[in-house]
Amino acid sequence: MARPKKRPDPALVQQAADKLDSIGEPVLAAAVRETLPELTRPRVREGNPTLPLYTYRDTWTAAQKAGSIPDLVEEGFTAFLAGRFKPKPAPRGAGGAKSNFSARATAERRQEVADYVEAHADELGWSPSPQQVAAAWLEHRFGPHKRT
Repeated sequence: MARPKKRPDPALVQQAADKLDSIGEPVLAAAVRETLPELTRPRVREGNPTLPLYTYRDTWTAAQKAGSIPDLVEEGFTAFLAGRFKPKPAPRGAGGAKSNFSARATAERRQEVADYVEAHADELGWSPSPQQVAAAWLEHRFGPHKRT
């Protein structure tokens, strides 16, 4: 796995731009300052956090070919909340190579799913997390390892 890149300290980048200005290089200073917004933006989107999913590689690949993963996750959440989709727990030792993947889902939507699970746990027979609901939906739609 590749190591994450270390981001330069924005204060040092600003100092470098100031130094370039002081030695008569305003064009270079401006170019260096253009990097500051990227360096200071948050890495995680507050309203649209990462949703880690553990699913089959072939399911993930098929879902990517079908369209936007966040849209597909949203579709699964909508079906789940409407009662049109009831995920089942993943069977132990089911065949196929699984990996960790990342999707996006709003915090509000994830909370809606969690609240629904809490209210309907007896009916569902288990208490899946929003991640498990999303993974089960993708497997339901695209995987040869159907849970429903």
